[in-house]
Amino acid sequence: MFLYYRNQTDEIPPQWRWWLFSFRFITVSLLAFLLLSPMVSLLIRDTENPTIIIGVDNSRSMVLTSDSTVQRKQLQQVVADLSSALGDDHQLSLYSLGQNISADPVLTFDEGASNIGAFFTDMQNRYYNRNVGAVVLLSDGIYNVGIDPVYPARSSGFPVYSVKFGDTTVYCDLSITAVKHNQIAYKGNRFPIEAMVQAREAAGKSALITIRAGETEILSKSLNFVSNNQVISVPAFAEASETGMLKITVKIQVIEGETNTRNNERVVFVEVKEKRQKTALLANAPHPDLAAIERAVGQSNNFELEQFISSGFNFNPSDYSLFLFHNLPSTSNNLAKLVSEIERLNKPGLYILGSQTDIQRFNGLQMGLSLINYAKQQNEAIPAIDEQFPLFTVSRQMISLLDNAPPLVAPFAEYKQSTALYTLAYQKIGNLKTDMPLLMFGQVDQRRVGVIAGEGIWKWRIFDYKLNNNHQAFDDLFGKIIQYLSVEDDAGRLQLSWRNYYAENQPVEFSAIIYNESFEMITDPELQMVITDEAGKTYDYTFLTSGSGYQLNAGNLPPGIYRFTAIANTGSTRLQRQGSFSITALHLEEMNTVANHHLLNKIAVETGGRTYFSNQIQDLILDLKNRNDIKPIIYSRKQFTDIINFLPALILFIVLLGAEWFLRKFYGNY
Repeated sequence: MFLYYRNQTDEIPPQWRWWLFSFRFITVSLLAFLLLSPMVSLLIRDTENPTIIIGVDNSRSMVLTSDSTVQRKQLQQVVADLSSALGDDHQLSLYSLGQNISADPVLTFDEGASNIGAFFTDMQNRYYNRNVGAVVLLSDGIYNVGIDPVYPARSSGFPVYSVKFGDTTVYCDLSITAVKHNQIAYKGNRFPIEAMVQAREAAGKSALITIRAGETEILSKSLNFVSNNQVISVPAFAEASETGMLKITVKIQVIEGETNTRNNERVVFVEVKEKRQKTALLANAPHPDLAAIERAVGQSNNFELEQFISSGFNFNPSDYSLFLFHNLPSTSNNLAKLVSEIERLNKPGLYILGSQTDIQRFNGLQMGLSLINYAKQQNEAIPAIDEQFPLFTVSRQMISLLDNAPPLVAPFAEYKQSTALYTLAYQKIGNLKTDMPLLMFGQVDQRRVGVIAGEGIWKWRIFDYKLNNNHQAFDDLFGKIIQYLSVEDDAGRLQLSWRNYYAENQPVEFSAIIYNESFEMITDPELQMVITDEAGKTYDYTFLTSGSGYQLNAGNLPPGIYRFTAIANTGSTRLQRQGSFSITALHLEEMNTVANHHLLNKIAVETGGRTYFSNQIQDLILDLKNRNDIKPIIYSRKQFTDIINFLPALILFIVLLGAEWFLRKFYGNY
């Protein structure tokens, strides 16, 4: 550095020589300082624009009018106007609501149900603690699934601005609002049917109603209407003469002045079976689990459940297709004779273990599970589901239930499980997932068995109601368990699991297992299925392997009765299984097409918003822009960074070195 100062030449003026010395000194000093890795504190500000959530009712009732094309264009234009006017200063999020909630949707207005309440619940979960300015709801106010949307809208904390669509005029209309019937009937029996007819603005008129079971007309009756809002119940009886799916068609005549004729006909299906399967539930003592099991099994309509305190069972075991044991065997009831007879008859069984179970005697039954070193202590075990479980399909609702369910009281021991059993859920103790099974099923010596290694499943049924406002997930889960255990192994090597009834908005799903000649599970053969509708149209599918089994999601199919054939070639044998199922049309959107603007007004008032008609969109935009609490939020945060990565420091180095180089070059020193 001093060489530059001492190398005095006439070319560089004395005053610049001191500047050059200063530039070099500062540069070297800063470079030495940077070797110490100093850091600088930066204050960073992030701006979050307010979010405007636009929810569009994508259900069919939005366009079920005489000018549906105009209505579609108007809805699309409203969305475009909102996006254009608010997009610069606000973050817009578009969702459609119907059967499901979809982000950035394609608006087709063809969904078969409206769940407005679920929309507000979903928005509250998605945008919790976010800067949400308002929710704009484009709807006709008609909801036919879920709870009253006023309550979740109020609890969301967002102001709701409703844009009202649809027609509130009540026109002349006859509709089949419901058809009450048994899902299952038994061959040779008569079963009741009850059709509910609602008449609006039809006083003084009459119409003919007909009910057909298959191709047979079982009722034809003229109905007279005396008021403008009347509901009439029409009972009838049908004969279950043949096994299979029986189609019940209820139709009421279209009268003069009706504008909506889509709700004048309803089709339902009844499965006719040879007999009802008897199931015995044996318990060591009364317990809340017994009531939960009884209600769940009763929902299936495939089984007739009889309860016994174990010492009171004095019937022929061969009369029952399935045995459920709760806290058995116990010290007071070893059931040795009954269990021996059940094994001889090759009857399936489900064992629910608890504090009263004699674990040593249970181990002696050789059910594929042994509990070692049991010291009469219990664990609270939370279910941890194995989604690769192959024996039957577990729905998303069941998975959600098990993932959040209360714990069962399970025996504390070392669990030794046979490879013959497959685990549906493991035990989770606190936050630790163990390899101890909680729910397991399989085949032991060609007999289907299951073990629930804990008591307290009644809490699962109550929790299901708390979670979903119904018991469907629990009842479906137990129904799957009972169905799997009670399936009769005809050929045994190709086993299918499916539901007999689907709504038109539910995917048709199958699960399957293939066994080889040694009755070992295999997934090598290709499993194909052909589904045939009532018109003879066929749908071809191929199962996907899943773990040690097969899965098929056939998607959504039109309403009707379907038959299927599943085929697998194992090389030496051709395996085949046939069956049927039905898909029921919902018709929820067609039942009521009168817009409910009162509901939209109530939601707006309860949340601090307003309501508008579709021709008042500019007023809505102006109100949103003038609202004082819809504004950006600025978040400040400190960030520490090395000065060597600090851009101004780099610029300073370049300026100092560049200035020195320029001056020396200018005066010819280089």
